[in-house]
Amino acid sequence: MDIPVVLCVDDEPIILQSLRIELRNALSGQCTIETAESGEEALDIFTEIRQDGRRLAILISDQNMPGMKGHEVLSQVKGLSPETFTILLTGFSDLEGVKQAVNNADLYRYITKPWKKEEFIFTIREALRSFQQSRLISEQTMKIEKLTFSMIHALEAANLSYDEDTSFHIQRVSDYSAYLAEALKLEATFVQRIRTYSKLHDIGKVGVACQLLNKPGRYTPEEFEIMKQHVWYGFQILNVEGIDVMAKNIAYHHHERWDGSGYLLGLAREAIPLEARIVAVADVFDALLSRRIYKKALPFENAFQLILDASGTHFDPTVVEAFRVGKDDLFEIRERVNAMEDLTRTPDPQGADGSST
Repeated sequence: MDIPVVLCVDDEPIILQSLRIELRNALSGQCTIETAESGEEALDIFTEIRQDGRRLAILISDQNMPGMKGHEVLSQVKGLSPETFTILLTGFSDLEGVKQAVNNADLYRYITKPWKKEEFIFTIREALRSFQQSRLISEQTMKIEKLTFSMIHALEAANLSYDEDTSFHIQRVSDYSAYLAEALKLEATFVQRIRTYSKLHDIGKVGVACQLLNKPGRYTPEEFEIMKQHVWYGFQILNVEGIDVMAKNIAYHHHERWDGSGYLLGLAREAIPLEARIVAVADVFDALLSRRIYKKALPFENAFQLILDASGTHFDPTVVEAFRVGKDDLFEIRERVNAMEDLTRTPDPQGADGSST
């Protein structure tokens, strides 16, 4: 990963020098420090940074400058580089400038002059840490997306019972999981990760015999024990360097139950990773709404009520509460993905499309 850049903007050279010294002393080796004495110069430097293939991690700008104001600089840069963290320095109580920066530049923090060194450095360190974490997640997401694409084709090649429904089941589980994580007010990075990694929840099924997966009826007890192993296979597939632990947790634990009666480990309550508790709700809900060889699709209302009824036994009550409150949004998510599915589905001569009512 290349070294990120921190750009400081202020029309007072003494303040710029002070910023440069403080940041170099505190963040030596973690980033490159650039300075500009005006908003216009800052935009020129920003352009050079992008042309050089570098990343602007943090933009720190004074608000009250001749020419471009601080919030204008932050807004322009943020529009071109959404990943950049923006910080506004104010020499007085400029509430309008702060408001503009919040509304137009997704302001990370504002700091009043003169600042307290310890608080200032702490803020910059946190911003830099968040930037680097986001970069890492983005890179991992690309890797996982490639793996997901390969997984879908592997499942289709194995002729799973899902057949052409497989990719849409994966998409719905991903969208439901991200929605529930956001409803639980989890961090944006958590939401982004679960949206990606939930797509891999059943990757271990590539290790289960095709004959078993295509069985038209219910499994015998012996067959079900074999099927359970798909979570272990999934964990083994994902247990490689560079794969986020969240992906492993989802694959391994999404069939655990809140009351401890799930598989494979029989984990209960908070011992089950939160991401797996969320995906468990999303996965079962979509399975209830989907047609399978051995069952018909349930109407939306019936499936929704079954999830509510399983709160405190199968599912985490907190996740189910977020699910309950989001009923209308979940319906809209399903309708949106179903519309995509209808455009690509092979016509069914029997008219059984598995859609909800």
